[in-house]
Amino acid sequence: MDTHLNSQQLEAIQHKSGPLLIIAGAGTGKTTVIVERIKWLISKGHASPQEILGLTFTEKASLEMQTRLDEVMPLGYTRMWIMTFHGFCESLLRENALDIGLDPQFKVLTQIDSVALLKKHFFEFDLDYYRPLGNPHKFLNAITTFFSRLCDEDVSPLEFTKWAANQEDQKYQELAKLRLQFQKIKEEKGVLDFGDLISYTLHLLEKRPKILETYRQKFKYILVDEFQDTNFAQIKLIKLLLDAGQNITVVADDDQAIYQWRGAATGNVVAFQKSFPKIKLVTLNQNYRSTQTILDNAHQLISFNNPDRLEIAAGIDKKLISQDKKAGPAIEVLSAQTASAEAEIVAAKIIDLNISFKDIAILVRANNHAELFIKSLENLGVPAQFLGPGKLFLQPEIKDLLALLRLINDPNDNTACYRVLKMSYWQIPGTELTQILAGSPASTVLKSAQDSHDKTVVRFVNLYQHALENIHVKSPGETLYVFLEESGMLKDMLDYKLPISETQAKNISKFFNKIKQFETENPDTSLSGLLEWIDLSLELGESPAAVLDSDWSLNDAVNILTYHSAKGLEFPVVFMVNLVTGRFPSLNRKDPIEVPVELIKEISPAGDPHIQEERRLFYVGMTRAKNQLFF
Repeated sequence: MDTHLNSQQLEAIQHKSGPLLIIAGAGTGKTTVIVERIKWLISKGHASPQEILGLTFTEKASLEMQTRLDEVMPLGYTRMWIMTFHGFCESLLRENALDIGLDPQFKVLTQIDSVALLKKHFFEFDLDYYRPLGNPHKFLNAITTFFSRLCDEDVSPLEFTKWAANQEDQKYQELAKLRLQFQKIKEEKGVLDFGDLISYTLHLLEKRPKILETYRQKFKYILVDEFQDTNFAQIKLIKLLLDAGQNITVVADDDQAIYQWRGAATGNVVAFQKSFPKIKLVTLNQNYRSTQTILDNAHQLISFNNPDRLEIAAGIDKKLISQDKKAGPAIEVLSAQTASAEAEIVAAKIIDLNISFKDIAILVRANNHAELFIKSLENLGVPAQFLGPGKLFLQPEIKDLLALLRLINDPNDNTACYRVLKMSYWQIPGTELTQILAGSPASTVLKSAQDSHDKTVVRFVNLYQHALENIHVKSPGETLYVFLEESGMLKDMLDYKLPISETQAKNISKFFNKIKQFETENPDTSLSGLLEWIDLSLELGESPAAVLDSDWSLNDAVNILTYHSAKGLEFPVVFMVNLVTGRFPSLNRKDPIEVPVELIKEISPAGDPHIQEERRLFYVGMTRAKNQLFF
């Protein structure tokens, strides 16, 4: 066992049996405690690796926990059940699909896939309000999000239909009928969305007691990370799986609950504690990250969320104590009149700090707020890297390929034609490019370009004509691949002769994989169908994530990332920017279709839920800083 563990951590790790609630503040070694607890349970013979279930919320967290366990466990141990909630539910359903009438080979839909499926059948439904004549697809994303939120609250289609029947507002009856019809379509096609994974698992365990008992006996100990991010349905699943021993360990910090928009509720931690009168509560408040100055100011801020915080509800002391023993410098406030001025001031301050750039992070409120800071830093010769989540379909190298596909799909697409011909690979002189593109439709441009004196232009047109022929006999992915191969671009990419980075090459590879996946799942698709799916992804903001440099932490560059993306990370110096009304706190943008209050089963806070969540997000930002913090 790690000899550097403190008494609080040891108390949590060596809890033998019964329910355990670990309140783990920022920087208190939460992951270490979870890993060491699993190791202790196995080494002391309380459970075998296969008898432990560890649930997380993200693939990243699951992978980190598995990696840490591999490092501390002896060789030869069987891989444990460490996975996300959705991954666990998918495994259970595939093993027992036939017991509830599911196809074991069911496909899991992403949000984009779900919206696309609804859109495909939208005019088969009897709709009025939710299919306006002027913009019939206006509510597509809102509807699927609403259905997902109902799953979070464990509100079945039948329960919602019964509730809607007693409402005066006809819109709810329209939604209830649509949900039943859409559920039937998904069943016929053998597909489930993420909300269905939880709902069907609950249905399986409630309707098949023998199967439930099998899993209760299988898992002697259950551990849940980031418990503050759970929703009602997930908590119900956890409670169902518990056997008589109630060996459940949950790790939570209600002050870092920043996902209320996806159904997470801070009241769940308080409710969970009340569900187990004999629960053992261990508070970790020894902080190994930040200075006491940062921690004191963070605690002062988050205390404005009282009395809805666990510190008040449970009567515990959550004030973090720095183990650094140094107070550290005061938080410095920088002010500016405009967003561009703010970026310039921050960039200048970074130069003045005279420290390694990789030790600095700038936290922005949204992805599109990063560009100003990147430009200001570049103007001063300071390297910067945006840590995402970047959108794959919005990366320049992918936009070039998309432009080529759009031009093949529509020879009259002037915008696509311009982007393709302007690609650095062709090296067409600016004057030649201007003459070629002089205001004519793209199809006419390409036809006249055959007579160009520039051999590169003629070569491109010939390749393009071949692509137009290929698209009638080959898939979109094959057509694009052949174009890149015949043009020589593919070879130059592989040989790194093109001005292309390893990350860009990986993005292109990932793009081809996404096309291949789409074509496999939609064998009769056309190029226009593929582009429609990509456009829908961009419209919903659900583009696959771009490849992040795996060694980003080694790059000597200023790190720029969103407040949400920063959770779980730490940096010596942190700049919290965009601290203006409308951005932080943000405007309270409610869901287009809100879940009725009567159907929400979580405990609602006494204060303003939106402002409280904004404070928690601010608290997360503050506690990313180790030594110095700037507002």
